[in-house]
Amino acid sequence: MSTLLEEHEITAEQVAAYLRTNTDFFLEQGELLDGLFIPHRHTGEAISLLEHLVQRQRDRQVQLSRQMDDLLRAARESERVVVSLHHLALELMRCDSLDDVVATCRDLMCSEFEADSVVLRLIGRGQSGDSSLHFIDPDDRALKQMAGLFQKRQPVCGRLRPKQQIFLFGEENTAIKSAVLIPLFEARNIGVLALGSEHEGRFHPGMGTLFISQLGDLVSRALSLHLEAWVDPSIESSHS
Repeated sequence: MSTLLEEHEITAEQVAAYLRTNTDFFLEQGELLDGLFIPHRHTGEAISLLEHLVQRQRDRQVQLSRQMDDLLRAARESERVVVSLHHLALELMRCDSLDDVVATCRDLMCSEFEADSVVLRLIGRGQSGDSSLHFIDPDDRALKQMAGLFQKRQPVCGRLRPKQQIFLFGEENTAIKSAVLIPLFEARNIGVLALGSEHEGRFHPGMGTLFISQLGDLVSRALSLHLEAWVDPSIESSHS
């Protein structure tokens, strides 16, 4: 007898499927609603079905409100970045020399893109008195550390490997907790723009890189207009 009952036992899934198919079930069995009590999700106390539905609706409204707040914050941040990129483009157009480009990048990256350290490492043989600009000899083995960056031509965000951090930020490297590396290129690889932050969460692998890539395009264009007087022309053909 028990075996026969077990074979005909109704499962929770079957009940749920029946109710989904017969949505008017409780119209004819309204007295069942009066006896339904569900544990409150926060207190554990039994509440009526109506109270449960009201609470679910409130929870959904709270969730939707949070999602809307997140979307608004993202929209405001995107607008802020677009304005900053526009400002950067205008300032770069006013630059008359390579030193002007470097100074503009350093100042705006710190003031508008929240970087604590800004370094430009350009491929070529040259000298600069600006502490933010360093030239890398094309034959320098240290360039191998950037091989993946130049190959993918996409920004990289997060924590750097120790050798990369020392190579890019020098004596300041111990203060840098997160960074973004932006490959600079046009017809050839120009170099790397590195932005460092003293905060671990400022630059992280999960952040979007669309605006960062556009920033790199702007800087690459500005640099290329002033690099001929600094870089050995033979480098162009051997390291493109």
